[in-house]
Amino acid sequence: MNTLKKLEKRLLKNKNDSGSRVFGRLVRALCVEEDFKLTEIYNLDYEDFELALSIIKDWRLDRYTKTKERLREMVGSANK
Repeated sequence: MNTLKKLEKRLLKNKNDSGSRVFGRLVRALCVEEDFKLTEIYNLDYEDFELALSIIKDWRLDRYTKTKERLREMVGSANK
């Protein structure tokens, strides 16, 4: 399963927990080039920590593709 699918599944499963809020801030920071405290990732459980690292890796590789828009859509819908 690719990283975006994992994130989507994770956000749909637990929309309002602290991990989802961290993912929301991480994605927003990547989308608009804001600061993000890396300690927030460290405080996630191991599975979410690994997902956060995958998001960052994929973002670096795919930041000029449709990934950016899809991430924005996911986080926007998860925080409504």
